[in-house]
Amino acid sequence: MPHPRSLTLIAPLIAVLDTALALPQPFSPNVRNGGTKLVSRDLETLGEAFPAMVDALDVMQSQYWSSNTWPTGIDWTSAVTSTHVSAALTEMAMYDAGTYSGDISKYFSQIVSFYGGENVESLRAQKFDDQEWVVLEWLEAIKFINVYSSIDSTFDGQQHLGDFAHRSRIFWDLASKGYDTKLCGGGMVWTDTLTPYKNAITNELYLSASISMYLYFPGDDNRSPYSEPGKAYDPSEALAQMPAHDERYLNAAIEEYKWLSTSNMKNSQGLYTDGFHITGWTSPDNIGTGKCDSRDESVYTYNQGVILSGLRGLWDATGSTDYLSDGYTLIKDVIAATGWVSPTEQTNTWSGLGSNGILQETCDADGSCSQDSQNFKGIFFHHLTLFCQPIALSRKETVIFNGTEAQAQAHQEVCNGYQPWILHNAQAAYSTRNSNGKYGGWWNAGATAAALKAESTPVQPSGAADVRNKGIPLNKAWRLSGNPLVSEQGMSLVENTAAADPNDSGRGRTVETQSGGLALMGSLVQVLELLSRL
Repeated sequence: MPHPRSLTLIAPLIAVLDTALALPQPFSPNVRNGGTKLVSRDLETLGEAFPAMVDALDVMQSQYWSSNTWPTGIDWTSAVTSTHVSAALTEMAMYDAGTYSGDISKYFSQIVSFYGGENVESLRAQKFDDQEWVVLEWLEAIKFINVYSSIDSTFDGQQHLGDFAHRSRIFWDLASKGYDTKLCGGGMVWTDTLTPYKNAITNELYLSASISMYLYFPGDDNRSPYSEPGKAYDPSEALAQMPAHDERYLNAAIEEYKWLSTSNMKNSQGLYTDGFHITGWTSPDNIGTGKCDSRDESVYTYNQGVILSGLRGLWDATGSTDYLSDGYTLIKDVIAATGWVSPTEQTNTWSGLGSNGILQETCDADGSCSQDSQNFKGIFFHHLTLFCQPIALSRKETVIFNGTEAQAQAHQEVCNGYQPWILHNAQAAYSTRNSNGKYGGWWNAGATAAALKAESTPVQPSGAADVRNKGIPLNKAWRLSGNPLVSEQGMSLVENTAAADPNDSGRGRTVETQSGGLALMGSLVQVLELLSRL
C-alpha cells in the first residue's frame, strides 16, 4: 500500500521510449483547408497539431451535433463525447484563449445545452459503468469552467457549477451501490441485472470517478435526489448537503485500487482483461466460491486507459510515487502490445492491442466493431492525457499534493518519451479522414499495402467472450434466470462490406470515431506542449 504524502523522488522507473523526434512516414496525413480541399500536415509541431485538434472538434460539432445532443450517439458514448469536448475546450483556453474565444463560447454553450438534452432518466436505470461516465463528464466540464474563469474574467460559466456538480454527485451515489465486499472481497459489479461480473471498466471508472470527486467536486447544497432541475420530490427524500473534498471519495478510491491491483485482472502481457465471474454462483444465497476466479480474457483498449486518470488522481491526493510507477508500467505494456519497438521499428504481427505500432481493437480491421468499441481508443488517449498532465508545484488547494521540481521533471521526462508513439498514432489516424474531415476508426488502414498483406489477423485471446462486440452470451454464466433477452445499446452493427474505403465498412465513420480522433489529437497537443517547455 502506498504511503500517503511520500516525498520520495521519482526516478524513471521504466526503460523510457526513445525520445527522438525523427519518425518514419508510412502515412500521408491530411487536413481540411476549407471545403473539401486537403493539404498535407505531418503534425510534428504544436503549430500543426493544435489546428488539427480544433478541426476535429469543428467537424464533430458541425457534422454530428444537432439541437441539444449528438443524435446518433447512445447514452454512454454521448457522455464520453461531451467529456472530450470539455477537455478540448480546456486545451484551447490554455493554448490561445484570445484567438479561440468565439469557438470556446460556442462549444461551451453546446455543453450547457447537452446538460438538458442528456437522457438522465434512462441512465439512472442503466449499468453502473454507464452511470460512472456521467460523473466524469460533468467533472470535466467543471474543470474547464475553473480554468477558463481564471483566464477570462467575463466568462459566466460559473453559474452552471451547481447543476454540473449536482449531476456528478447523484450519479456517483447511484453507481457506488455496485460496490460490495461479499463477493471477491471487494470491487464493483457491472450490473445487478446479470450474474455478478466484476469487470475492469466498472472498477476503473469507480476509481477515477471517486478520486475525481475528491479533487474537483466543488460541493453541493442542492438537496434534490434527482439531477434534473425542477423535478419534484418528497421532502423525506432530501439529501444532505455535500462539502467539497469529502474524504469518503478519497477512501473509496484508495480501497478500490487496493482491490483492483491485487485482483489478478492482468494477463501475461501486463494488460487488463475484461473481468471476472464467480464459479458456482447461482443466487445471492448460493454464491459458489464467492471468489473472482473465472476470468474473461477479452482485451480492450479502454480497459488500459481509464485507470490512468485514477492513478494520477491518487498521486495528486497522496503524493505516493507508487501510483505513478504503476501507471508508467501499464503504459509501457500497452505501447509494446501495439507492436512498437522504437521510432524506426514496429512489428506487423498482432501484438495484443495492435500492430505496426498503432493502437487497435481486434474488430477494427474487418469493420465488426460495435458502437461501444468504436469509442474505446479515444477513451484510452483521453485518460493518458490526464495522467501526463504536469505535476503541481505551487497549487493553493490543500488537497492537491505539490511535488518537488525533481519529481515534476522526472514525470515530464517519462511522458515526453511517449511522444514518438503518440505522434505515430496521430499521423495514422489523421490519414483516415475523408474529404469532409471525418475520422475513421481503423487507424492502421493507411499503412502500406505490403505491411497490411503481411499483417497477422487480429484476434481476442483464448477464453474471451468479447461481449463488447458480440453481445452478452445466452447462457447461465452471464444471465440470471428469467433475464429478458433484450437488445443492448451499442451492440447493433451496420453492414457495409462492399465499401471501397475500409473505414466506411461496418458502422463506418461515426460520432464515436470522430470523438476518438479528437481525444488523440488532444493527447498529441499536450505532449508537444510539454516538449516546447524544454
